Amino acid sequence: MPPSERPGHPSVTFVVFDAYGGGGVARTVVNLANHLSKTREVRVVSLYRRRRRPRFELDPAVELVALRDPSKPDPRWARALDERPTRLRPNPSESTMSVLTDLLLRRALRAVPPGGVVVSTRPSLHLASTAFTRRGVTTIGWEHLNFANRMKNPRMRAVLEAAIPDLDGYVVLTEADASDYRRALPVGDTEVAVIRNSVSWPILDEVPPRDSKVIVSAGRLVPHKGVRRLVRAFAPIARSHSDWQLHIYGSGRDKRKIKQLIARLGLESQVLLKGYSRDFHSVLANASVFAMASRKEGFPMVLIEAMSNGVPLIAFDCPRGPAEIIRHRQNGLLIPEGPTRRFRAALRGLVEDADLRERLGAQALRDAEAYTIEHIGADWDRLFARVGSPVR
Repeated sequence: MPPSERPGHPSVTFVVFDAYGGGGVARTVVNLANHLSKTREVRVVSLYRRRRRPRFELDPAVELVALRDPSKPDPRWARALDERPTRLRPNPSESTMSVLTDLLLRRALRAVPPGGVVVSTRPSLHLASTAFTRRGVTTIGWEHLNFANRMKNPRMRAVLEAAIPDLDGYVVLTEADASDYRRALPVGDTEVAVIRNSVSWPILDEVPPRDSKVIVSAGRLVPHKGVRRLVRAFAPIARSHSDWQLHIYGSGRDKRKIKQLIARLGLESQVLLKGYSRDFHSVLANASVFAMASRKEGFPMVLIEAMSNGVPLIAFDCPRGPAEIIRHRQNGLLIPEGPTRRFRAALRGLVEDADLRERLGAQALRDAEAYTIEHIGADWDRLFARVGSPVR
């Protein structure tokens, strides 16, 4: 059944590639869907279902619909349609998009009633939203990567150039991205809005002691996350501070190279690859520093999650996001992109100065108030009101 509407609150349908996974898109969609479900009907449409149950828990009030389940064999007619390339134009060049996904998305999107809202979370899904929704449905694209990342692929740029002008709203994560989209693309009457991601849990009431002598980092173990340069930055600090450890959470294809680097530097007892944590809130509550050495980001949720626990931050000023979260020497340390030695010196300063850690952590906790789901949810409500289509 399509989501109905409560008076004054239009239904909201999120369209996601995989709402069951553990990535940032699934997490932010679940956070927002759970919050919005307190005041309206909310549905999450997942093009794929790659796990038995969602990694992040959805409120029972949120309807979850999976369009494709790879564990279940498709009937012959579906397999035939899946072999034919998507008819969406310009072709989004997604390897999993086909005539079958066109059909499934069209059915799901046509079920949204006039007056409802569709929030798509990927360029190809923005295109599907503009192609398949009914008249009177508000369409909003929600971008999770930074502008440069999206624009480096010519086909992706073509998709966005076609889709964005037909959307009612387009949400990005930083002011810098909003400026780039307004300048570079023909956005037309589409409102380009900046809405941050929310923190995933309630923020602490007060800052706990920062005396654990543990630095935490988290993210996918892939080259652009800069984990190996973080390990190199920590190495000389580890030699002079044998009681400190670096705990790295996450998984990915760079794991073997990271392990080899740790062994080569003789850091096996001080740099620990911890894998995935189901209780990252507790991990951060026991950290003294949160370190991020990424070369590129969209809007790093781990930074605001660390802030919500009163953990001081250190990160490179990579494009894009850290510069709009970290206020240098107020809630953390923002290091110019470049040689690792600057990052190393700043990290050493945090290790050796407990008063600095306490001061930065206290301000980080105060700044985290801006990222609560109540604040972020209100931003979405205001956007719905501004760009919403009248029921026809």
